[in-house]
Amino acid sequence: MRDVALFLNGVYEDVLKGILAVQAHLPEHIMYLQPYSGERIVRLAENTPTVDDPVRLFVSVTDDLPTVRYVGEIVGWDDKRKLKGAKRRILNRLIYLLQPTEDGVYRRGRAGGPECVNLLYIRRLHKLSMPFSVDQLINANTGEPLSTGRTQSGGWVYIVNPDETWLKGHL
Repeated sequence: MRDVALFLNGVYEDVLKGILAVQAHLPEHIMYLQPYSGERIVRLAENTPTVDDPVRLFVSVTDDLPTVRYVGEIVGWDDKRKLKGAKRRILNRLIYLLQPTEDGVYRRGRAGGPECVNLLYIRRLHKLSMPFSVDQLINANTGEPLSTGRTQSGGWVYIVNPDETWLKGHL
């Protein structure tokens, strides 16, 4: 596991529950998240995670932004603007079938807005039995705790990846 993890702020919980519905039985099965942003998640794009070199993921939900409620692993990344041909068709089929609240590999989010760029490949998603405040996560760039004063969903922050012992206390 890498030293830097990723925090996603305010994902729709129905999307996460859809992933959990599959991964509760098949935790290694790769599912998909499509953050609403026209900006690439640069570190994932430049050093794409794999099943052998994943990036830990922490997630808050839209109706509880200051609390981390889910944790998982990112094991792949794609720029959706560059997906073409058979790969795009296959990804569309998988998402339509296994994540019915999603509209396949979409270009714009539920609220419209900019073209969505990032397609994250997710495995081992868990809903935390002991959710915790985002201020327990440390911004990897500044060394400061994340702010609990979040008022809007969206965006991400690179964070220091907590150690396994700390994380197991929340699972």
